[in-house]
Amino acid sequence: MFRSWKFLFLLILSISVLTACGQTLDERAADGIAVAKEAFLLDDKQTNDEVQGVSLYKPSGFTIAEDSDAQNIVMKKGDETFILFINTNEEKDSRLFYDLLDNNEERKRFEEVFTSDGYFGFASVVKIGEDQVELITSVGGVKMTTITKKKNIRNDLARMMEITRSINQ
Repeated sequence: MFRSWKFLFLLILSISVLTACGQTLDERAADGIAVAKEAFLLDDKQTNDEVQGVSLYKPSGFTIAEDSDAQNIVMKKGDETFILFINTNEEKDSRLFYDLLDNNEERKRFEEVFTSDGYFGFASVVKIGEDQVELITSVGGVKMTTITKKKNIRNDLARMMEITRSINQ
C-alpha cells in the first residue's frame, strides 16, 4: 500500500515539474502579469520599511542597499537586483513611465495596463535574451525594474507590484 502511494506521489510530482518547465515565455508572461494585476487591485500590503522619508512595503528576503535615496532605491533578493524609481513630480495617475516604455518597440514585449481608484499602473515583460527578461511594474510616478530569468517572472512581478503599489503618491 505504501509503495503505491509513494509511486503515485512521485508520478504527480514529476508531471508537475515537467509541466512547469515546459511553459513558453508567452505563458509565463501572461501568468506573471495576472498576479501583478491581482497585487495592483488588492493593494493590501502595509508599509514596513522606510528610506529617507519614503515608506514602502519590503517583502521578506529583500534587503535595501545602503546607498539608496528617496528617488532611487536599490533592493536585492539573493543574486537579483531590483531598482525602484520614484518621481515625486508625478501623480498616482501618471502615464509617464508607460509612455516612455511604449516608445521603445525594439524587443518582444508583453504588458497590461491597470486602473483602479484613480491609480494608473502596468506590468511588462521584455525579452532580452534566450533565458533573460526585463520585468517592469509601475504605479503612477513609481517604477520598479529588474533583469531575471524566465522562471522567476511570476514571483518577481507579484513582489514588484506589491512594492510599487505600497508607496503613497
